[in-house]
Amino acid sequence: MTDATLSLDGLEPISGTVETGGDYIRFSADTTLDEGQINGPHEGQLSLDGADERVVVESYHAIEGGGCEITLRRITPSAT
Repeated sequence: MTDATLSLDGLEPISGTVETGGDYIRFSADTTLDEGQINGPHEGQLSLDGADERVVVESYHAIEGGGCEITLRRITPSAT
């Protein structure tokens, strides 16, 4: 697991850890977000290993006992 910071449009940045695999990233944090704010399409930026990537939220799950798990999909830049 790698430490990372997730900044979603319209929400405060949160710190957590990530597992990466292909186009998808599993982000885990001790913070629980308001599901009313996170549900629906959200884009943002994930900072890890000194690099920033644009991502979109695929799913959000609060974890019993506190924290959350967010599945993110990388947004690849469009070809010009």
